[in-house]
This record gives sequence, structure tokens and C-alpha cells, in this order.
Amino acid sequence: MPTKYPSQSFDYLPDFIIRVKTEPPMHLILEVKGFDPTKEVKEQAARRWVDAVNADGSYGRWAYAVVSKPTDVTRQIAASIQH
Repeated sequence: MPTKYPSQSFDYLPDFIIRVKTEPPMHLILEVKGFDPTKEVKEQAARRWVDAVNADGSYGRWAYAVVSKPTDVTRQIAASIQH
């Protein structure tokens, strides 16, 4: 996802894209973050992308989530499926 921070352009690559076998199929962009000075910029880019791809409707349902601890991954995936 093309991103700008503050005046530098870079491609943001998420940590994980998880394909969830739901109906309709869902893709979850998942970030596992500690300290990251670009966290807010990456989150904005990912949310814009998710909104755009969901508005198109041709690629299934997409969601975005961030966890700060690896132990929260399972809980976050379950919560994302519920929305």
C-alpha cells in the first residue's frame, strides 16, 4: 500500500494477511506492533485500503487489526470475524 511519512513515500507491507474461511470469505490484515514511529501512518493507509476494497465488493470482506502482544492474536482474529 503506498504510504507517505512525513515527506517520504514508501510501500507499506503488512505483517500478515490472514484468509479466514467464513461466508463470505474474509481477509484480515494483521499487524503485530511494539514501538513503531510510523504506526499511525500505516494504520491510516491500511484502513483506507480496507474501506476501498470493501466498497468495491469484488474481493470478499476485508478487515484490519493491530495487536501489541503475540498472545492477543487468536483473540483478535476471533473478534474480527464477529464484526
